[in-house]
Amino acid sequence: MAIIVWLASACFGQIPVEEATRLAQSGRWSEAHDLLQPAVQQNRDLANGHAWYVLGFIQKELHKNAGESGVDAPFRAQSVESFQLALAHQSLAQTERENSMEALDFLSRSYFREAIEMVEGFTYGAEKTIFDLMVRYEDIQRYLNPEFDKTEQRSDLHRYLAQAYSNLLETERFAETETEDEILDKAILHFESSLTMDAGNYATRYNYAITLYNHGVRQLKRINHNTSMFQLMEIQDACVALFEQSLPPMEQAHAQRPDRLETLKGLMTIHYALSQKDESDAYRRQMEQLLQKR
Repeated sequence: MAIIVWLASACFGQIPVEEATRLAQSGRWSEAHDLLQPAVQQNRDLANGHAWYVLGFIQKELHKNAGESGVDAPFRAQSVESFQLALAHQSLAQTERENSMEALDFLSRSYFREAIEMVEGFTYGAEKTIFDLMVRYEDIQRYLNPEFDKTEQRSDLHRYLAQAYSNLLETERFAETETEDEILDKAILHFESSLTMDAGNYATRYNYAITLYNHGVRQLKRINHNTSMFQLMEIQDACVALFEQSLPPMEQAHAQRPDRLETLKGLMTIHYALSQKDESDAYRRQMEQLLQKR
């Protein structure tokens, strides 16, 4: 086991590092933790970097074995703290220092992976936990590298969340409720936040436009024989506003990649929905020309 390399024998004061090391080497992680953790906590002034280092690895293994999840997963949080306390000791051996930093990077990325998994299986109300997990990831990465730049990951996260909210709208689960309006607002907010950090992202602009357009179409499809004249006018106004709002991001996406059929089709469709036939026909002709070239 690779863990044997760093579990060197040591025993000082009232800290039973040697016995905890022996238990850990035989895979008795819980016993090792129950022996070492209270001793280290009760004798923090005596605990050197090696003691915290051994404790950190024991807690890391317990975290993995327990399949913990969540912002406050105890063994993960404790392991992070133990490794940081180990690194605070200048006497910590170089190999142990390097291993501690690698372990912290692993723990940091476990927060990141969990956040992304929650986005992929997104449920309404999960956003706070997702951002809390990302903050844990960013904090540890910044500890490891003070020049760490979170911009790229944050831009991606906002884009993923925007799409997750867009997907919720597609389910119609919250149709014609206040929650539906909140979900649309959240999608818009995250698209805008992502573009603030990465203004040149084609996919963000295109999906932003599609989300707005599709939501307008959904409103139109809800018109039926029970819709009053007043409701009809209200729905039509809301749809026009959404179609108009979808036009700039689609135009910007098209400007970035003028030979993409998807943006030409998007612009043709949006202008048609806005009863702008000349503009719609112009984009249709561009599509036909592009297809002939291919």
